[in-house]
Amino acid sequence: MKKVLLSVAFLVAISAFAHSQSAEKLTEIIATPAATYGQVAYITGVYQGTVQEDASYEAAFETLQKDGIIKSAATPDQKIPLQETAFLCAKATKLKGGLFYSIFHNSRYAYRELKAKKILPPSVDSSMTVSGRDVIAVLNGCVGLTGGNN
Repeated sequence: MKKVLLSVAFLVAISAFAHSQSAEKLTEIIATPAATYGQVAYITGVYQGTVQEDASYEAAFETLQKDGIIKSAATPDQKIPLQETAFLCAKATKLKGGLFYSIFHNSRYAYRELKAKKILPPSVDSSMTVSGRDVIAVLNGCVGLTGGNN
């Protein structure tokens, strides 16, 4: 009986540690003034279920690169522009787009699609760097359009 209780207590402690680690990363991303490719790869990869919550930003970036989602010559610690953020979030949520996004599935048309669907304001520039809050807002907007079905 003692072994069972100790095992349960050990599993609860491990799961609490894993949860706090992902919460720490999310807090870190939200507080970031300029998000990186690694951070956006982490957020979108965890949402898709292709990246573990305890993975590093570099591991998340490499996973999305292997899957062919990140095709640019970027590095995990490089600042990510809004256009690439829009693409990764649209890809992660399997957003159904208009004609050109459906045909080409690239960052330019993902950005334009999110502007057309009013997730992005009309005045934003595609090359601007985004904060962590912006990344969460874009991902949240995409999730809202798809109903959260990933």
